[in-house]
Amino acid sequence: MTNQLDPTILKISVRTATGAHREHLLDLGIGKRNSILERMHSKMATIEECLGTGSPIALANPAITYNGSHVESVEYEVTGLSLIAAEVREAMADSRRAVGFGRPRANEPEGGRG
Repeated sequence: MTNQLDPTILKISVRTATGAHREHLLDLGIGKRNSILERMHSKMATIEECLGTGSPIALANPAITYNGSHVESVEYEVTGLSLIAAEVREAMADSRRAVGFGRPRANEPEGGRG
């Protein structure tokens, strides 16, 4: 049986313009659903802001700093055994915003990727 004390992990998959692909694991900790969601949204907002401005994106596990203008896409997945992890996954699926995002290729029109 799982409980709220099981860890919830945010897996961040980054693909660069050179085709490199890496996955980073961020422990969102334990606790109440709202605090886990707050930590997750904070990290996602920071990444999106860096992508928008082309600023460096520092991620851990493994520790890598990406050039924000060279990142092609970032995808998120919540994993873990906790009931909260299941609720967060459900909230992400129900949101209107896509779970992952990227930039259109130079020859691809805006909105051309799903």
